[in-house]
Amino acid sequence: MKSFNNLVAVVTILAQLCSHTIAASPDCKVIPGDSKWPTPEEWKEKLPTAQKQAEKGSMKHATYRIDVKTVDEVKAALEFVKKHNIRLSILNSGHDFLGRNDAPNGLVIVTTALKGMKILTDFKPTAEGVPAVNTSTKVVPLSSAPAESWLTFGVGYNTGELNEHLRSSKLMTLGAAHEGVSVAGGWGQTGGHSPLSPRYGLGADQFVEFKVITADGKLRVANAVSEPDLFWALRGGGGGSWGVVVEATVKAFPSPRMASSMLLINTTDFKDTKSVYKAAAWLHTKFPEFADQGMGMYYDIYPNAMTVVTVSSGEEGTKKWVDEKWRPVVERLGGFPGMDNKTMQYSSGSDPDFYTWFEKLIVNRYPPWVLSGLKKRHGPGMEMMATQSTGIRGGDSWLLGKEHLNSPKFAQVLEDSMPKDMANPQLRGQGIGGPGIHKRGNDTSVVPAWRKAYTHIIHLGSKDPVASAMRTLAPEMGAYLNEASRFTPGWRTVFWGSNYDRLSSIKKKYDPEHLFWVTPGINAEDWNVSGDRVCRSAATVTKVDAKAAALEVAPKGDNINVVDATAPGIDEYPGPEFMWLRAGDGSWLNPRYFGMSSWNNLLPRPSNSPEPAGGHSHGAPAPEPSGGHSHGAPAPQPSGGHSHAAPTPEPAAGHSHAAKEPASGHSHGRRDRAWRRY
Repeated sequence: MKSFNNLVAVVTILAQLCSHTIAASPDCKVIPGDSKWPTPEEWKEKLPTAQKQAEKGSMKHATYRIDVKTVDEVKAALEFVKKHNIRLSILNSGHDFLGRNDAPNGLVIVTTALKGMKILTDFKPTAEGVPAVNTSTKVVPLSSAPAESWLTFGVGYNTGELNEHLRSSKLMTLGAAHEGVSVAGGWGQTGGHSPLSPRYGLGADQFVEFKVITADGKLRVANAVSEPDLFWALRGGGGGSWGVVVEATVKAFPSPRMASSMLLINTTDFKDTKSVYKAAAWLHTKFPEFADQGMGMYYDIYPNAMTVVTVSSGEEGTKKWVDEKWRPVVERLGGFPGMDNKTMQYSSGSDPDFYTWFEKLIVNRYPPWVLSGLKKRHGPGMEMMATQSTGIRGGDSWLLGKEHLNSPKFAQVLEDSMPKDMANPQLRGQGIGGPGIHKRGNDTSVVPAWRKAYTHIIHLGSKDPVASAMRTLAPEMGAYLNEASRFTPGWRTVFWGSNYDRLSSIKKKYDPEHLFWVTPGINAEDWNVSGDRVCRSAATVTKVDAKAAALEVAPKGDNINVVDATAPGIDEYPGPEFMWLRAGDGSWLNPRYFGMSSWNNLLPRPSNSPEPAGGHSHGAPAPEPSGGHSHGAPAPQPSGGHSHAAPTPEPAAGHSHAAKEPASGHSHGRRDRAWRRY
């Protein structure tokens, strides 16, 4: 026993010596407990607004956070982490499946408080850049919308805030399909897809200037004539890699007339998990035609159902145009074997301007409990709620071109791609190709596959789905980094294609010591993780063998906050997500709120369908499940005189469900599963 105790003592001493050696090494970041970790007094003296973060269960976040409001605060924070060799992360609104905006120690710079906004009627890139904005800079509305305009703003603004301020000037700017996603953070710096991308392009295409504080502490103007290589890298090279962006200038556009439609359809037999794929594959063949006319499509494919939302603008932004285009599509989908046209629901409508549409379809499409989760993740949005990264989420994605959507193998590819052996399987697509994206040159660093893609399909489920079937179908394409898998093989080519080598050179120029390290990210392989500590790799990679690179995954990150998508209260969508769909026997499944559901139904209600009980008109949200979340808040009524066809039956007051609601109120539609989105 004595010998064993002596052995334990020796091992303990050796472990302490190794830990001390690692901590003392300048090639590793300092972490709490190290002798060189700054004292509380040093933190308070140099960064008086930085706050120490409390640990919450198993989730680990940066030791300190600083919600910066000025350029000087950013500079001070960068100087401090460089001096003390501390791990640094950057958080804006948190839109990142890969959790690259968080770390288990060090300092996180939060940029959501960087505000100020100004509309420009003229822009010409200069070395000095546009006049700076700050929190006291207020928007001066224009009396009329010019043909060309730009918007300079602090990076803390999200999509909803920017467009709310532009509304009185009858302008709009491109943003994400969630109001709380910040435009100039990782969304725009990595690519940024939008329902309006087929007409206006990617988020990265909108930027004409950045102001960014680089690793040397300098505030740099990056545009077409000033630091043009850095400007190129910031438009697609990935958020958190190049510096702290504090201000951006983007294109703004006259607010167009908008129209949308929503289609829901399920299989006749809810146990039939095969018929949906042939119908879905045929639908994909229509995407190029519609995208080339400026129509964007966001859609979900489940093992036995589909939902499709379309977005059109400008001359095509009318209900008449949408219905004429979609009527034959809707009718054809209902005729596929195994698809139930009696349960098919189609609604459409138009709005006089972008913000009216945005407020209805984007802002109000979620019920209160889901909206709360989105705002927690995607931006401040609610008083007294601090922005926080919510962790790494399982999923994978792939971009597909016209030839892939027309492949005779595509129905089988969709079936093979549906996540297996996990809860909540779903393929979420964005049909967002078209001239707005395809006609751009190589003036941004986004993966070139975007310039020929017609859809981007995310594989979702409760574990870690993989897009192997789509990779096999389209090996020459790639994936959108913000919504991809951290286990993606061949990550350099998949996420940046032929742009990677140039991005690598720019990274070495502006951040040679890797103050800004994210993975997957440019030159991520130069560092690795040992426990909670980030250390420089033993040998810097200069050239990777092509065959080895095709199999290699990005270095493991130090963020350990992997989200359990099935755990209540952790997922950002803590509730039912799929719409009520009507079964052939008149029963209903799965409530889901959707603001546009008050628009009129193109298809007539089957003559043998029961009238809605309790006077619910078509599109009114389903009654509240017993003991659960409220589905009864009225859907916002569309402006612009939408007509309403014959009402579609709603569940009776007693809720005739195909499956009984659990006491918690979470719907388990499709008889055996709850549908949830990330």
